[in-house]
Amino acid sequence: MASARCWSREMKPFTAPYADVPDFIYGITREIWEDRGIGGKLDGLYAPNILLRAATGLTTSNVGVTAQTLQTLHQFPDRQLVGEDVIWVADETDGSFLSSHRLVSVMRHQNAGAFGPATNRLVTSRIIADCYVVNGVVTEEWLVRDQAAFARCLGLEPRALAQQLVEQDLRLGGTVGFFLPEHDRPGKYLPQIQHAPEIAACIEGYHRLWHVKDTSAVRGLYFHGAALAVPGGETRHGHMDIDRFYVGYLASFPDGVFSVQSALINRDPGQPARVALRWSFRGTHAGFGHFGEPTYAPVYVMGLSHAHVVDGRITQEWMLTDEVSIWKQILAHTEGRAGA
Repeated sequence: MASARCWSREMKPFTAPYADVPDFIYGITREIWEDRGIGGKLDGLYAPNILLRAATGLTTSNVGVTAQTLQTLHQFPDRQLVGEDVIWVADETDGSFLSSHRLVSVMRHQNAGAFGPATNRLVTSRIIADCYVVNGVVTEEWLVRDQAAFARCLGLEPRALAQQLVEQDLRLGGTVGFFLPEHDRPGKYLPQIQHAPEIAACIEGYHRLWHVKDTSAVRGLYFHGAALAVPGGETRHGHMDIDRFYVGYLASFPDGVFSVQSALINRDPGQPARVALRWSFRGTHAGFGHFGEPTYAPVYVMGLSHAHVVDGRITQEWMLTDEVSIWKQILAHTEGRAGA
């Protein structure tokens, strides 16, 4: 449900060195990662009790975010985050805002860690991160990484990486880590679904596809020459190719239930309407499809999407789910281990 607060693209001016919301998001990302602003800088930018909801699991403290950042940089010391877009909306009464940042991680696996011995392989994968920012501090975040692309860059299939991580989780903590809504804690951000015809078209199309399982909706939602970037670092082109992607997921989870948690739109000169969606899909792994032989595992999919919409149809889209975390849920079920 949309909040009753007054959301818009107008907000209080930023103080130097940030000119606006995209500049802030691009800037703090660079300062934390490329400029190594860990510790003091990260302490100032992330709330002590931040709620970071990633497909991999829930983090509830700045200390946890710092630990994850350091471990990633140990394994991938040359990591660069290439920003592609920031779609955002602000609460004009207090200057808080929600941003949806699409970026590509480029790095080389140079040291051993959670992903095994160093391989020196170049890893590129897309990420979308939604951040709720209050007084210049990130208080809540929703994060999906394309770990399927990540796995393939390391020479593994997503299921194989998931198996490796499941065994590691069980060895270190006794339970398999991934995010479920039951693990969540309440935050202060009130879900925002903006009113715009482009958002309505995207939500209606997604509902028909994911919830109703009506794949004829592909032709109404997507321009005939649309490009859809999907998990695994792949891009699908045109109606038939996009249809195959959806059928693969729907066949795996035929009882899946779809819902939208957030929907934003930006209109800027010289660009198509840009829509950011945060959504979920929950069902049972009950059919042969993209995720192989059915196991009847209950699965929760956290989804983040960016779409360019022209004349009511998507011409280009970037859709992220974390297929390694989906596989971890499936493997946890088959091995009789609960997630945490």
